[in-house]
Amino acid sequence: MHPDGYYFGSTLAKRVDYFAFPRTGSHFLWTAFTGLFDLVFFPNEHVENPEARQRSEELNPLAIYAMKLREEGVPFQPVYINASAQGLHGGPVMGTNPLIILIRNPHPTIYSWYHTAKERWGAQISDVRIWMRNAYAQYTAFYDQAMELLRTYPDKVHLIRFEDLKIDASALKRTVEFVGVRPKLSPEFVFEWTRFDRMTRSGPRTFYRVGDNAHWSTDSVWKGHMEAAGPGNFTRFGYPEAI
Repeated sequence: MHPDGYYFGSTLAKRVDYFAFPRTGSHFLWTAFTGLFDLVFFPNEHVENPEARQRSEELNPLAIYAMKLREEGVPFQPVYINASAQGLHGGPVMGTNPLIILIRNPHPTIYSWYHTAKERWGAQISDVRIWMRNAYAQYTAFYDQAMELLRTYPDKVHLIRFEDLKIDASALKRTVEFVGVRPKLSPEFVFEWTRFDRMTRSGPRTFYRVGDNAHWSTDSVWKGHMEAAGPGNFTRFGYPEAI
């Protein structure tokens, strides 16, 4: 068994490489992938550790059960989505496989990253504004690289916007078409079960925090830090410039 030729029984898995910046909604999207595809994995430290198991405790078990179902008559088709082609959250590169890239508005992304780092992982951040400048610079470098790949290889790179995933099932339908297999559950069914309020357990959560792109804008202290940090212009990524 080798990542470049993953057979499940006698069936060769479709392989797609996956890239996303921290806190852009990857775990939300992967729950949807679980419903759409017969995902197969190689053992790795990113999915087999206490942190990964603790994250699952914040999810609604009924939603997880729903994603394991299969519509009648849909054949088994293994799909290998490699999320560590460049290591965890490594920058996007084009290899021999098609790519899926997830992007999210930078402001809720950085806000979520900061609070998750502080509240879940106990990060000590002495200067918030310096941290923000560095985080926004990393985001910018990641997605400049991603957009260049999209321009260079438009037929081999599929961009998913977190914001589109929240609207309706269209983004999931386009992703299924890109991967090129018949989904085991309809995108409409998967969309309904992965709505944030339905997918997560009620009560306190430190990983699946809010799922709301506007939450950061109600934090006046954070907005003051942002204005001082000067995060930059993100219109080239399809997001408004205004803070």
